[in-house]
Amino acid sequence: MLKHPQFKAYLAYVAVAIFWGTTFLAIRLGIKNDGIHFFPPFLLAAFRHSVAGVLICAYFIIYQKQKLPTWNQFKQFSLNGTLMLVGGNGIISWGMQWIDSGLTALLSAITPLWIVIINILMGSKEKVTWPMWLGFLICLLAQYFIFYDKVQLFNNPNYAWGLAAVIISNVCWALGTVFSKSNKSEFPVLYNAGLQMIPGGIILFIISTLQGDWTRLNPSNESVMALVYLILFGSLLAYGCFMYIIKELPAAFVSTYAYVNTIVAVTLGAIFLKEVINTKVILAMLLTIAGVWLVGRKGKIVK
Repeated sequence: MLKHPQFKAYLAYVAVAIFWGTTFLAIRLGIKNDGIHFFPPFLLAAFRHSVAGVLICAYFIIYQKQKLPTWNQFKQFSLNGTLMLVGGNGIISWGMQWIDSGLTALLSAITPLWIVIINILMGSKEKVTWPMWLGFLICLLAQYFIFYDKVQLFNNPNYAWGLAAVIISNVCWALGTVFSKSNKSEFPVLYNAGLQMIPGGIILFIISTLQGDWTRLNPSNESVMALVYLILFGSLLAYGCFMYIIKELPAAFVSTYAYVNTIVAVTLGAIFLKEVINTKVILAMLLTIAGVWLVGRKGKIVK
C-alpha cells in the first residue's frame, strides 16, 4: 500500500475528509458570541486564510526559491480564492452565526450536486442519467427530513439568512472547484493554495473593515484557539491537500469527502455543542450520502 503510486493522494484525501469535518465545529466555536466576547465571522476567515497563505508563500519563495506568479496567473489565483475562500468559506462562516454546525455540514454535503449542475450548464458532455435524476430526488427528500421539525425557525429572518448563506457558499465552492479543476498551473499544488489564500484573505479583510468588524472584535480564548486550529488544520493542511487531490484523483471519488465531513461534523456538534441528533437527522444524513453517491458514481463529476 505504501508503494501504491497514488498513496500520497489517498492519504491527503483522508486528511481532507476528517479535518474539514472538524472545521464546522471550529468555525462555530470561533464566532461564538456570548454578549461579551465576539470574533466577527468574516474577520475570522480573513485571519485564517491570510496567515496560512503568507506562511505557505514565504516557505516556497524563500526556501524553495519559487518565482512569483505573473499578473495573469495572479488574476487566476485571485478568482479562485474569491470563489472558494471568500464566497465559500467567508459566507458560510457568516451564516453559521445562526445555524448549527451539523445542519451546515448536511447542507454542504450536497455541494457535489452543485458541481454537476454547474458542469452541465457550462456545456459539459456529461449526460444526465436516470441514476443521477434519482440521486437529485433523494437529496431533495433528505432536505424534507432536515427541515421537518424546523419550520418554525423560519420565522426568524436571521435563520433564513443563515441558510441562504450556506447555500450560496456551497455554489461558490462548486464554481471554484470546477474552475480549479479545469485550469492547470506550473506551480506546486500547496503553493497554488497559498497564492489563492492571500488575495482571498485580503478581500475578506476589506469586507470586514467595511462592516466595522474591527470595532466589534473581542475574541475569547476559545475563539483564538479555534482560529489557530483553522489555520493549521483547516487551511494549511486540509485546503492544501484538497488542491492536491482534485488534481490527482477522479473528481467523483474526491467528492465523497463530503460524506465523511458530514458524519464528523454532526457527531462533534452533538458532543461539544449539544446539537440534536434524532432519527430524522440520521435519515437525512443517510439519504444525502446515498443521493450524492448516485449522482457521482458514473464517471467523473468534473471533466
